Amino acid sequence: MFVLPTTGAGLVLLVVLLFPGLAFVLVRERRSSERRPSAFRETSAVVFCSVATEAVALSLFAAARWLMPGLTPDVGRLLREGGGYATRHYAALSWWGGGLLLFACGLAVLAALLTRDVPHPSATSAWWVMFHQWFPGENPLVGCVLEDGSYVQGRQASFNVSADDLPDRDLVLVEPLVYRAPGAAEAVAVPWGAVCVSARRIVTMFVAYPEAATPEGAAGAVTPGSGPASP
Repeated sequence: MFVLPTTGAGLVLLVVLLFPGLAFVLVRERRSSERRPSAFRETSAVVFCSVATEAVALSLFAAARWLMPGLTPDVGRLLREGGGYATRHYAALSWWGGGLLLFACGLAVLAALLTRDVPHPSATSAWWVMFHQWFPGENPLVGCVLEDGSYVQGRQASFNVSADDLPDRDLVLVEPLVYRAPGAAEAVAVPWGAVCVSARRIVTMFVAYPEAATPEGAAGAVTPGSGPASP
C-alpha cells in the first residue's frame, strides 16, 4: 500500500526521489512515438524507473562503503543518531546524497536514450512507421493527394508523433515544393519554403525512400522528384 507523506519535508523528499523516473519519461517522450497512457501506467513507469535506478546507485554506495569506510557516511550511525549525526556531517551527506541522485538520473536518461527509438508496434502510428521506423534520421520526399483533388509534394520536415492515427494533426513539408491545383493536369514547382498539410485533408500519401535502403518486404523505392502528377 502506497502511503503519501504527511509532512512538508517528506513530500519534498518523495518528489526528489522520483526525479530519475521523471527524467526517463521526459527524455523518452522527446523522440519516441507519443503515447497517451493512463495516469496509473505513467505513474507506475516513473516510480519503477526511480526505484530501479536508485537501487543500483545504493548498491554502488554499499560497495564504496565496504571498500572505503573512512570516506563514506556511516548509515548505521545516521539511523541510530538521526538528526545529531546529520547535523555534524551535513556536508558529506549532501555531497553523497546529491551525487547518488545525479547518478540515478544519469542511468534513467541512458535507459531512455537506449530505448527511445524502439517502441512496441502497438504504440506507433502509420506516420511513425513511414517517417521514422523504417529509415530513422531520413527526411524523405512526400507527396500527398488531398481530398479536393489537389496534390502537394515536398521534403518531410516535421510530423506529429502521436501514436494515434488521428485526423487532427499536421505534416510539415519544406522545399523543393511541388503543387498541382484541383483539376489541373500538371504539377508545378512553387517558390514557397514550407507548407503545413492537415491529416484530415490527405486522401493518399506517397513516400520516396533512398533507393539503397528499401526495407525488406516494402515496395520498391521511388526516385525523388518522380512523385505522381495526378492521383
